[in-house]
Amino acid sequence: MKLQRLRIENFKLFRAPLEIDGLTDGLNLFAAPNESGKSTVAEAIRAAFFERHRSSAVEHLRPWGESSATPMVEVDFELDGKRYRLTKAFLGKKRCELVIDGRAMDGAVAEDHLAALLGFRFPGKGASTPEHMGIPGLLWIRQGTSHDIASAVGFASDHLRNALGESLGELASSNGDAVLKAVEAERNELLTPAAGTPRGAYADAIKLRAELEADLQRLHADIESYQSGVDRLTNLRRDHQRDEAARPWAALREQLAVAQQRLDEARGLDEKKTAQEAALRQIAAQVNSWRTQLQSMEREEGSLAQREANLQKTQEALAKALGELQAWEPRHAAATKADAEARENLRVARQAASRIAQENAVQSLAEQLSALSQSHEKAKAEQEKVTRLQSEAQSLAVPDSELKRLRQCADTLRNAQARLDAVATALEFELQPGAGVRVAGVELAGSQRRTVIARTDIEIEGVGRISVLPGGADLESLAIERDRAHDELAALLRGLRAESVAAVEERTRLHALRKSEAGAAEAVLAALAPKGLGALAADVATREARLAEARQVLQGMPPASEADIAVPSAESAEAAARAALADASAALNDAKVAAGNAREQVKAAEDELAAVQTKLNDPARAGRKAEAGGALTDALAQQSSMQDRLAELAQRLQTVNLPVLTQDVERLERSARQAEAAHSQRANEITRLEVELETKGALGQEEAASEKQRELEHATRRCAELERRARALDHLLKLLREKRSALARRLRAPLQKHLDHYLQILFPGAQIEVGDDLSPGRITRQGLRGAQSGEFEELSVGAREQMGVVARLAYADLLREANKPTLLILDDALVHTDEERLRQMKRVLYDAAQRHQILVFSCHPEAWRDLGVVARSIP
Repeated sequence: MKLQRLRIENFKLFRAPLEIDGLTDGLNLFAAPNESGKSTVAEAIRAAFFERHRSSAVEHLRPWGESSATPMVEVDFELDGKRYRLTKAFLGKKRCELVIDGRAMDGAVAEDHLAALLGFRFPGKGASTPEHMGIPGLLWIRQGTSHDIASAVGFASDHLRNALGESLGELASSNGDAVLKAVEAERNELLTPAAGTPRGAYADAIKLRAELEADLQRLHADIESYQSGVDRLTNLRRDHQRDEAARPWAALREQLAVAQQRLDEARGLDEKKTAQEAALRQIAAQVNSWRTQLQSMEREEGSLAQREANLQKTQEALAKALGELQAWEPRHAAATKADAEARENLRVARQAASRIAQENAVQSLAEQLSALSQSHEKAKAEQEKVTRLQSEAQSLAVPDSELKRLRQCADTLRNAQARLDAVATALEFELQPGAGVRVAGVELAGSQRRTVIARTDIEIEGVGRISVLPGGADLESLAIERDRAHDELAALLRGLRAESVAAVEERTRLHALRKSEAGAAEAVLAALAPKGLGALAADVATREARLAEARQVLQGMPPASEADIAVPSAESAEAAARAALADASAALNDAKVAAGNAREQVKAAEDELAAVQTKLNDPARAGRKAEAGGALTDALAQQSSMQDRLAELAQRLQTVNLPVLTQDVERLERSARQAEAAHSQRANEITRLEVELETKGALGQEEAASEKQRELEHATRRCAELERRARALDHLLKLLREKRSALARRLRAPLQKHLDHYLQILFPGAQIEVGDDLSPGRITRQGLRGAQSGEFEELSVGAREQMGVVARLAYADLLREANKPTLLILDDALVHTDEERLRQMKRVLYDAAQRHQILVFSCHPEAWRDLGVVARSIP
């Protein structure tokens, strides 16, 4: 496949038409700065082949800010000696036309023809993804993906295996693989497939051996425990007899009695000291009481002059308060009159403002009623529109299950036709004018190509008849599969009353469009009538009733007053009058309260002065004062005597040390209890050990250990036997797999040959393996420390990038030998390659260009000057 011309318009970066022609059959280098459109040109080529022209998932192809533009791509290319022109327009004026040597095809038929011809397929829905791109997706390297080759090879594996003439399925169906599977099955009965750890009978035998070893270990431990128990019983009996004779707890009890006696004597002294302290506190309280009584009498005698001065002061305050009260009474009367006048003015102003507000409310309700009536009419119109669109959408609906079956059937038919075309016999004719040739009864002329899958007769006028018998055992089954898929597709289309899959897809699109329009109409209806038409009509009626009521209230109001008093000024005047009245009332009230308080204080001062005079004139007061003085003197003498006795008791208690005596009693009592408890516990331990040893002696543990030892030896022999078998099967499986890998390498030899050809240019002396999935595997090459080997995924990004390009060139050589179309596109595919490796890769590309057309896009023109071709810029 050779590209000759490319024209794009309204495609992402390129709004104006861009045309690239004069492409050579070998290397074509495009070098330009970033953002100049190199990747856009490569994407335009991919979109022309991979995207359905009717797809709605290609909005990203439009230029930015051009929502109505129609992206268009036109490609001229040559394939098998024929000239092709592919024209595609997306989104706006959707169109697809394929012209082959003057013969035109259009629509999905043209797209399906190209997919079968180039080895890719279209998605059932949405934009094309790498899994659909097949051979072109492998050979057309997108920017930043050259190092990722495994998934691209997987998506094109069917076409690559077809080119090799074998498949992994055929390899797996050999008798050798049957033996391998049998050996693998028996090996996997004993070992896990991944880690090779024991399983099944082998694991059970190992588990039994471990259990027997654990049981035997427990028996030996029990025997050892029995023997140690006998020794412990002997020691316990000896210690018990010794304590029984010595009785150490008795001596401790005697020491405890002596310590308790000393503690009781010390506690008696402490109790006397406590009683003496309580008596001393009582005497101190009596001293304080007599002293307080004498001090109170002295204070009464000094307070007579103070009471007389206080009475004079309160009488002066009363006269002042009465003067304040007389001054505030006329001011309060004036403030009361002003407040009444201000409230009347405010009432008149508010009455006028209320009428104006009611008039405004009537006008507002009238405007709301008008707006609601208009919304009600619009909502009724939108309701009718929703009903109509929902009906149209229902008539266009296609069940998802039938649509899915239809798409699957169409994909099955395309794949079946592609496989049939791949294995069928192709006949190419180059006939002279006037030559009489008939194929299957049809007259031929000029250059034509026919594919036959059954016996076909070629009649040549003046020569005779040639019968073509296509080979291949799968032709008939593939033809039956294709016809079955065709019949099923036709039946589904008849059931849906459609002529083609495209018609059903269009019907589905219209159904979605009607549903979307109905949803938009419902949204408008919901905005106009959020609670429904009934609620909106009720709201209109409510507004009408409220308007009538408001008009009736307005008619019942008194007419507007002629006085022009504004409500704010009236409210301000009323608030000022009210505040002045409140201040006057508060001041008058304060004056009344102050006068009342002054009268009470004068009366209290008079009563206090009379009481003091009465107490001082009492005849018995002098006798009580003399009695209190004598009692205070006696109490002080008694307090001094008690303090002396208390000091003597405190000195005696310091020599006794009561806390130490308490600790002695506690220590000796605890020691005696512990000695008795240890003696009793030892007796119980002796009894328990005697019973336990008698029980163990009757179990025959030594005989059980001997029997368990015999079982362990048998289990050990069984484990060894299964281990030998597992190792033998594992070794045999490795040998069979190695032989199978050698067979697979021979079957993949054509691909290996092309990989080795390019590898020797890039890495002289290196070797690479081809995996079962036909992707590059382990690579071995010479390094600074000798031969180095590793998997493809273990290489650096730059090395994987170079090997990804090399592998794709090898796939292209393989496809070319199988007469499959090839074209290579490298969009900044070697950006992580150093200068030395890039020099080697240019040699690789130049060699591949002798057999393939290669388009190289790069933003580093100086790095490709020695490629052997002139770099072209993007206009």
